[in-house]
Amino acid sequence: MMLPSRTVSRNVSALVWMVGCLSIGASGVSAVSPETVAIGRQLFEKNWSPQNPALMGKDGLGPLFNGQSCAVCHRQGGIGGAGEAEFNAKSISIESMQVSGGPINQDVIRQAIRGFHPGFIDPQAGIVNSLSLAHHGGTSAFAQSRQAFMEKIPALFSDNGGSTNAAEVRLANATPILYTATQGTYQTTIHARMFQRNTTPLFGAGLIDQVTVKQLRAVEREQSKHPEISGRLATLASGGIGKFGWRGNVRSLLDFCDQACAAEVGLETRRINQPADPMAPAYQNPTFDISDSQIRAMAAFVAALPAPTRAIPQDSDRRMLAARGEQVFSSIGCAVCHRPSLGPAQGIYSDLLLHDMGPKSYDLNPADPYIVRATPVTRMDFAIDTEAITTRTMVDDTVMGTAYYGGKYSMEPGSTGMTSRQSNSINTRTARSAIPTRSSVFVSRNEYRFAATPAPPMTLRFVNERSKSKTWQTSKTDTRLVENEVNRNNRERTASGRDTYTTENVTTSTQNIRQTRTDYTRLHLETTYFTQEWRTPPLWGVHDSAPYMHDGRAETLLEAITMHEGESKGTRDRFLNLSLEDRQAVIEFLHTLVAPPNAPQPTS
Repeated sequence: MMLPSRTVSRNVSALVWMVGCLSIGASGVSAVSPETVAIGRQLFEKNWSPQNPALMGKDGLGPLFNGQSCAVCHRQGGIGGAGEAEFNAKSISIESMQVSGGPINQDVIRQAIRGFHPGFIDPQAGIVNSLSLAHHGGTSAFAQSRQAFMEKIPALFSDNGGSTNAAEVRLANATPILYTATQGTYQTTIHARMFQRNTTPLFGAGLIDQVTVKQLRAVEREQSKHPEISGRLATLASGGIGKFGWRGNVRSLLDFCDQACAAEVGLETRRINQPADPMAPAYQNPTFDISDSQIRAMAAFVAALPAPTRAIPQDSDRRMLAARGEQVFSSIGCAVCHRPSLGPAQGIYSDLLLHDMGPKSYDLNPADPYIVRATPVTRMDFAIDTEAITTRTMVDDTVMGTAYYGGKYSMEPGSTGMTSRQSNSINTRTARSAIPTRSSVFVSRNEYRFAATPAPPMTLRFVNERSKSKTWQTSKTDTRLVENEVNRNNRERTASGRDTYTTENVTTSTQNIRQTRTDYTRLHLETTYFTQEWRTPPLWGVHDSAPYMHDGRAETLLEAITMHEGESKGTRDRFLNLSLEDRQAVIEFLHTLVAPPNAPQPTS
């Protein structure tokens, strides 16, 4: 197959790309200037450096980070492309835990899990079951703990942090991490696993950003009538609809860039905190590291990246084979999820919906559950001085359950929830919300067990909309009437016939009363296998985005197809039952979907 030439000079390639930026701006796709796009590119490629907060007022890169720049990982086929397995992000998640040997309370659980890794103790959420394992940075203690985890897995990891290739990803996935410890009379057993996420390509992201919720809902309704496929919208805690990320948990391209700056490069933004080093919990960045205007410029650059294209083979036989493969691709059902076009995203080959991909694709950093409906509720808090008297008018007190951000299970004794961070907007700070579930935590007097289940039967989630407080003072006077000394001695009476008294010990006390009204939205949720659900990855440019699947465990397109399970099992089986020629035709067609030939290339 003849692919587009990659030997075009960098100057010519850059010129073609800039012309593309101008045409995008002219068509209304991106109402930004070429200068803003150029600034965004500089920020995207910039190798950020750590800074001294005492001198600079901010700490810059890190302290925990996965790469020094966005372009380090997004590089296949040009700046903004996918990343190899060696750049995979890693996390450690606890699948099950048991503590026994004496009276169980929260302090015992915390001490037990701290021995495994203190990163599972979140200062805002308590005990959680998932820990992001940043590739670089942190204190020496964190670096040692990171190395200790990786030594428990016999897979090969690169200096860039991820597994060296797809085979090593599969090996890391299959390796359990076992931990046992005895502390006094208590015995702790933990079973954990490493999960990885592959770098997604960003070509055409500006077009994806323009896909409307109305268009996504139309696809969802269409699939609701399908006998096998039942994709759903990625609904966020805020009620918005997500389109970006492997879980579809990011609403817009601007939010995507905002979150990536913090999570991947450790650049604190106005809304999102940089990852904290659990070995240095007291440390706090005094301010943000990247401004809103810089994030907007970076998002403008990504939006201006060209969409992938087709590379039609010049050889007539291969061209006919690819054409045949496109027809078969549609006839066996692949195009139900991998739709050729979606609104303005022509040639995307995705529906941007979440689909259950089966138990072999589960990851304990889950998707957000589906929101069925929302109803308003209110809670009133009264505080008198330092002693709080609380009156709740909420329908369900589980609103006060353990909260966490990032979509991880809560492991607090007696807790009944997992939680998820709200999607962010450019002008507001992130709020947190709790998702009550039927408990996967079992507590008796002398034993604690936690087991992460694929789909807790959730019913409710509460989202904090707004709070309003008012404070006032009240005064209370205590007066003591003391019998007159003469009356006590002589028992004389006044002309009125009454004893005489003296007013003494007049005491006036003032109380501060604060009333807080908090309005919540109660979200009713539909149970889904959210640990197995993934956004349909766009196939445009798939030839230049190996390895495949969300964790990069498939080296080839054939391997990726055979790994489809869950909703896609029927389509996969129809593919496997094709003739050899038709299977080859489908693969040939997929290899015509290439990265854009005018994608910006590294300048050095």
